[in-house]
Amino acid sequence: MKNLFIFLILLSVCIGNTIGISTLLVKNELNNKVLGVRCRSKDDHLGDHILRVGQMTKNNFDDNVWKRTLFWCNLWKGPDFKLHVAFDAYRSQWKATMGPTYLWIAREDGIYYTQDPKTPPAKRYDWPKA
Repeated sequence: MKNLFIFLILLSVCIGNTIGISTLLVKNELNNKVLGVRCRSKDDHLGDHILRVGQMTKNNFDDNVWKRTLFWCNLWKGPDFKLHVAFDAYRSQWKATMGPTYLWIAREDGIYYTQDPKTPPAKRYDWPKA
């Protein structure tokens, strides 16, 4: 019984050290166009969304126990949704250097990224040519 108690204390300490909520945001800054959004990991589907200009999705999550979490997103540019970009939106390894917030912004010329909404975003991906 004593060993079980010690094991449970150690387990709770280990699990407690993995807690660190991250936030994945996707925002539509297209010119008068809707944005289709689908983000998921191996274990979680964050839902399908159609965002009007200025709208944003917000999803909070934690890394899995093995620190191997990967979320990828697919974005479709409306109104016909023919232009599509797929990209890695979060990897556990990024957390140490990039922080807990991951803001992706869809604009007419591409997909932008910033960690801090107060910091100007940097362009990461282009939309494919029509």
